[in-house]
Amino acid sequence: MLKIIILTAGLGERLRPLTYLVPKPYLPLRDGLIIEHILSWIKSQDLHYDDLIIVTAYMTDKILSLLGNAMRNIRFVTADQLLGTAGQLWYVRELVNDDDDVIIINGDVLTDASLIKALEYHKSNNADITIISINYKLTARYGVLDIGPNGEFRGWLEKPTITLPIVTGIYILRGSLIKRLNKERLDMNKYIETLRQMGLKIIVYLMDGNYIDLGVPQDYLNSLVT
Repeated sequence: MLKIIILTAGLGERLRPLTYLVPKPYLPLRDGLIIEHILSWIKSQDLHYDDLIIVTAYMTDKILSLLGNAMRNIRFVTADQLLGTAGQLWYVRELVNDDDDVIIINGDVLTDASLIKALEYHKSNNADITIISINYKLTARYGVLDIGPNGEFRGWLEKPTITLPIVTGIYILRGSLIKRLNKERLDMNKYIETLRQMGLKIIVYLMDGNYIDLGVPQDYLNSLVT
């Protein structure tokens, strides 16, 4: 079976003071809240999932009072401690089965990429974990020098652009990897590295599409005006 989990339990410290009033995924965009955009994207994928779970912690009562009636088909799970991106999955361990495929989505990302293609890639490779990535272009603010081993000048690049595969905050995991978690603080990068060292099959799906990390203040502000 397929389950989808949206992680919204963080404090949103980078977006303070806005997140003193409301958790980051429930901040407004031009046409709806961040969480509403994520849910709309999920629904547009035509995935056949049997459970959609939102993990909350910070201001849970406010979230449920504002959105509980509008999200009746969504299961809310409240974390009583902030345990990190992987650790908070401990709170849903009783809601997943060992053989489930579980899509994990950070509650501050916007994308139009295809989850169906990512899931097909995950299954066809019989992966334990699929990390969903996207090529992200970074432009240097300054001119860059090409310098030889003895300090000789070999060339000049004016504000070059490099492309790097970045972490999107979207993952596909076997349910058994969630059920084995302990109640402890654990970030996703550390959990995945531990599993890699144990010999589990971890692959990367390089997706096509647009991507915005709304946890970055400037990117959030840009999304309000574009």
